[in-house]
Amino acid sequence: MSLQTPLDHAHAAMDADPNADAPRLRFYDRLAEAELFLMLAREAEGDQAEPELFDLGDARFVLVFDTEDRLGTFAGRAVPYAALSGRSIVGMLAGQGIGIALNPEV
Repeated sequence: MSLQTPLDHAHAAMDADPNADAPRLRFYDRLAEAELFLMLAREAEGDQAEPELFDLGDARFVLVFDTEDRLGTFAGRAVPYAALSGRSIVGMLAGQGIGIALNPEV
C-alpha cells in the first residue's frame, strides 16, 4: 500500500462529510495547487504536449496522478508525462468536454 498524500487526506475528509462545503472546497483547492502528472500520448515536443485521451462511451478523460509512482503503477511501464499544476490542467481542458480521472485504481 502506498503512502497517503495530502490530496488523499483532503479527499477522505470530503468523503467523510459529503454535505459539508468546507471539506469539498479544501479538496478542490488542494487539487488546483497540487503538482499532478498528466499521462501523455507521446513524448512532448518543445512546449507541445498531447494528453492521452480515454474514451468511455459518452465521456472522454485525461489521466492524472498525484505521484509519479502511481502513474507508473497504473501504466505498468514507462510512459511519457507532463508535471503540471491542477489549475493548469483544468485551464488546458476548459470548454473541451474532457474530464479528469484522478488516480484511477487507487
